[in-house]
Amino acid sequence: MLLEHFDLGAPLGSGAIARVYEAVERKTGRSVAIKVLDDSARNSSELRERMTREARLLSSLESPHVSRLLGHGWDGDQPFLVLERLEGETLAELLRREGRVSTARLRDWIEQLLIGVRDCHRANIIHRDIKPANIFLAAADAGGGSGGRGEPAVKLIDFGVARIADLVSEGSALTNTHHILGSVGYMAPEQFESARNVGPAADVYAVGVVIFRCLTGRLPFVSRSLLAFTRLKCEGTAPPVSSVAGAIRSEPLDALVARALERDPENRFASASQMLEAWWRGGAALEREAPGVEIDVTFDEDEWVNTLAESVAQTPGAGALSPSATLRVAVRFPDEDGETDPDFRRPTDSSIAAAQPSQDPPADT
Repeated sequence: MLLEHFDLGAPLGSGAIARVYEAVERKTGRSVAIKVLDDSARNSSELRERMTREARLLSSLESPHVSRLLGHGWDGDQPFLVLERLEGETLAELLRREGRVSTARLRDWIEQLLIGVRDCHRANIIHRDIKPANIFLAAADAGGGSGGRGEPAVKLIDFGVARIADLVSEGSALTNTHHILGSVGYMAPEQFESARNVGPAADVYAVGVVIFRCLTGRLPFVSRSLLAFTRLKCEGTAPPVSSVAGAIRSEPLDALVARALERDPENRFASASQMLEAWWRGGAALEREAPGVEIDVTFDEDEWVNTLAESVAQTPGAGALSPSATLRVAVRFPDEDGETDPDFRRPTDSSIAAAQPSQDPPADT
């Protein structure tokens, strides 16, 4: 496969040592993504070998939640990869815009991510750099498949390029503060000691950090000093998700994340498969204990059911709730003078259906 077989277009993104461009295969007209080494890395034989190794790894892997390699080749002495063209955005981009991820979406997204990691491990591939920037949310209608109900499909991207070995062995990389903080925050403690002796438990740790970041809007460990940050990682204990203001309160979820973030790899989940099973078991807690949405509605007694349904649909955040999420409804019935007094009612049954009785509204509302 030759690079001249493709018409390169605009850049889609760039990392520490590589760039990705949109492209069209001339023979078939197929839209693809082309990954090449950045100009600053083209003279490194080690990095050229790393990209060819990435091609070999991806060619042996099939998973609906890992970006597909369509081919690879050489342009002179420079390797390039041909990847499926994905429409959408990375989780990092979504987090920069929204801060956190709703529990209903996160339940499905982490399930898909863990399936992708599990499939990698079954193929004896360790990603080593799982972070929001390497988690792609592929649009369901743009060749990315679907995560269900029209939601994006999660795809794990960027294998074997940015690793801790690059950071500690190349002085120039250490001056790139954005890259340091963007990667180190998700790295397991053992990766600071040796990049070579890193097993699947490092990927488990990274997924735990991703969950923590999505639910709380911050990383488990934070410091302006790289040295202090490293010490916190290697010697400290991550705080529970529930200890962060505004985060979900769930003991099962706290326990799951705490196990994934154990300092000792031996104390983490033994595999991505085991963590996936734990996530499936804990998924019900995400729905059951998810923060509710408060809905303020004023309506006439004769039209109260339809008006409540319309208010739910118009309330920001209510559309993303799962069917078992809790509603806090401020029900206001006008009195004879047209005035209204709020009377808050939290249903004992946490389902949305239970908040919409099929007969007359109860007297206490």
